[in-house]
Amino acid sequence: MVHRMKPSVFLRKYGRILLGGGVLALILLATLAAPLITPYQPTAVSPAEGMQFPSAVHWMGTDRFGRDIFSWVLYGARISLLVGVAVAAVSTAAGIVLGLLMGYYRAVDRIVMRILEGLSAFPDMLLALTLACIFGNGVDKVILALSIVGTPSVARIVRSQVLSIKESEHVESARAMGATDLRIMFRYILPLCVSPLIIRFTTTMASAILTEASLSFLGVGVDPTMPTWGAILSTAKDFVITHPYMAIYPGLAIVITVLSISILGDGLRDLLDPKMK
Repeated sequence: MVHRMKPSVFLRKYGRILLGGGVLALILLATLAAPLITPYQPTAVSPAEGMQFPSAVHWMGTDRFGRDIFSWVLYGARISLLVGVAVAAVSTAAGIVLGLLMGYYRAVDRIVMRILEGLSAFPDMLLALTLACIFGNGVDKVILALSIVGTPSVARIVRSQVLSIKESEHVESARAMGATDLRIMFRYILPLCVSPLIIRFTTTMASAILTEASLSFLGVGVDPTMPTWGAILSTAKDFVITHPYMAIYPGLAIVITVLSISILGDGLRDLLDPKMK
């Protein structure tokens, strides 16, 4: 007999995942279909059409250079999502390797943990700004800088999991059967760290999008000529009173994207974390 889950129970269990994931999927589809949705290139300059309020021609208006804000917001989502996913992937991969080594080998822990503590002593935004200024402009440079910022927190999560798992019975059994340290770490310990890592992945992704927008607003990181939400906000800061739409639309894009990722992360936490059940 097949047991059917009640709609209320289903929504309570999967509602946040469906809501956050659904909105995020719509944003991704819109960015992929951007050439079909808008006829304007985001970097196309038309001074004669500058500072136009939203209309049927320019749905979100234009900025001081005549660039179509709707096109800028759509294409800017590509940069933000690329940076968010890449930073989360790189920092998670680096954090896994460092966390496994730190948790399994005490000598490595003493050295690497001091380095990570030194990085964590700086506020994330200050460290990201410093690294972005050192590395220079470019999407790849921003991804590298934000990955360095996000790696310590992932490494500490994995390290704490390894310390609590490596003395368990199934690990001791594998060690007694002659399994190598590398096999024990990746075959018997890492799978038990997946749940907190998935949750941390979404958190890192949301944080990276916010930080990238902040760096672009300050004029560092991504090339200023590339369409980013932070860049259009930087242009709009001098016209917030007279032309508020210039700041409202990219601001809403940032809020909706980050909020959808956060809701998705909360849903995954409730589903995967046994303490939440």
